[in-house]
Amino acid sequence: MSGRLASLLVVVAALTCYHLAQRSMPSAIRPAPLFAFVYGAAAIVMVSVVLVDRSASNIGEITTTASHWAPWLLVTSVAGIELGVYAMYRAGWSIGTASVSTQAIVAAILVVVGLVQFGEHLTLVRTTGLALCLIGAGLVAR
Repeated sequence: MSGRLASLLVVVAALTCYHLAQRSMPSAIRPAPLFAFVYGAAAIVMVSVVLVDRSASNIGEITTTASHWAPWLLVTSVAGIELGVYAMYRAGWSIGTASVSTQAIVAAILVVVGLVQFGEHLTLVRTTGLALCLIGAGLVAR
């Protein structure tokens, strides 16, 4: 299996489980302690991976990571995603429309960012695909 396909399958499986977990979360659980627990547990898992992974030189690499702006944007983004999805499901969004709606809008934004910031190219096929995604998301959200 290629690295591209394997990585796609991991993300699809993880996102599917993510939305199932978020949608099934008991309403009595408050978001702050929930995400403190989730990210604390995830931190333990990732530190364990770092300790086992021989390709990482050592845990001291964290200081280099923390001095760049991108990890801090990722921290802020992850917190926003978690709280936003939690709020969407509590506000009554269905599991079938929440993800499709947000992902279609994000895809459209990222196409523009890719063009402007990263010099990516927009082909007729990609333009058609994006239009179909947005139309499909609109139909699913109805």
